[in-house]
Amino acid sequence: MTAPGTTPTPRARQTVGGLGESGILRILNRRFATVPAAGDWPEGTVGPGDDAAVVSAPDGRFVITTDAMAQDRDFRLDWPAVPRGLASRSDGRTEGGPDGGSNGGRFDGHGFAGGYATGWKAAAQNFSDINAMGGEPSGLLLALTMPPTTPVAWIDGLAAGLAGAVRHLGAARCRIVGGDLGSDDRITVAVTATGDLDGRPAVRRTLPPAARAVTAGADLDLVLCGRAGWAAAGLAVLETPRRVLDERLRIAEGAEQKEQKEQAEQGDQLDHGVRRLAALAAAAQLRPRPVLGAGRVAAEAGALAMMDVSDGVLKDAGRLATANGLRADLDPDWVRREASVLVPLARALDPASGQRTAECWVSAGGEDYGLLAALPTGATVPPGFRRIGRLVAESGAPAAAASVGSAGGWDHFTDR
Repeated sequence: MTAPGTTPTPRARQTVGGLGESGILRILNRRFATVPAAGDWPEGTVGPGDDAAVVSAPDGRFVITTDAMAQDRDFRLDWPAVPRGLASRSDGRTEGGPDGGSNGGRFDGHGFAGGYATGWKAAAQNFSDINAMGGEPSGLLLALTMPPTTPVAWIDGLAAGLAGAVRHLGAARCRIVGGDLGSDDRITVAVTATGDLDGRPAVRRTLPPAARAVTAGADLDLVLCGRAGWAAAGLAVLETPRRVLDERLRIAEGAEQKEQKEQAEQGDQLDHGVRRLAALAAAAQLRPRPVLGAGRVAAEAGALAMMDVSDGVLKDAGRLATANGLRADLDPDWVRREASVLVPLARALDPASGQRTAECWVSAGGEDYGLLAALPTGATVPPGFRRIGRLVAESGAPAAAASVGSAGGWDHFTDR
């Protein structure tokens, strides 16, 4: 009920300062109660509402990881542009359509680039770390600080995005077990995730001693599950001013019409229209999709070491190599093949260096959350993976090398 003579505050204009902590918790818990989709909490466990949660550790251990996202550093409340024709679904995939939900980059909690995307990404990047150890996600905790002026709709979207990622990324055993709230001048979203190994040994980025003894002095195959370069391409799209983006895509569409006949003759059945590429790239940046379960598959196939790709294939392959006293050599042919589908979009955004830009997205772009693994030379590649290079036993060599220029991946403290 509102007082006589007053106008109700529309939901989209409400702020958390008008709700207080109890009201915010009601919103979060209502969303979090939707996961898991079915089934009660296991006997002996405790979910949100107490001073602390109690979670299962089926084999006496669990994997744990954490990631923090800061406003205007790791996510934005609005973007210069979101591609027109981009509509979102609750599972994080995209749908085409006439101006499908786009409103220039500003969205409420359930818009494509709003709180939902931030919640989804916060869960996805933690799931990716669990995946890289060969585990399966089992729990999430959220620590959230924000100013009182934060829109209620944005927070509702954040909670829905966390829950949506649990449901749609395949984390069927994961529950959102609690967290903490605080006030600050900017929004910070910190998520901690736990995972189960189900009795299997964790696969680390360093080779186990037994494998080191067997492979001493030998090269290893470097394989990847997941896409590379799409999230970096999406960031470039989202950071391009709306009018500039529309004009560049319009020009590119005119040019690509001349190539349609040739593409058809080559049997290309994929929809690689530049506007469609822009939409898919933006989706990859805002709602990444790590291939959960790939870590377990690779571990069971004999992967010797693994790590996720959060800061770029080149940088993370270098880290994997350095951890084992090796050098990472990316296959330049793989880089070119992987980049080929992104070249039309890269040329639309940067006509002077489209090919090079696309290859840099693939080799140095982060946040696709793929999975790197090291295998014995010639070993069968696990399903969903492909060979992308080698880890070379060469003393004194640089940690990573590829024919893609000097771009080296993301660094939180150098903006690279």
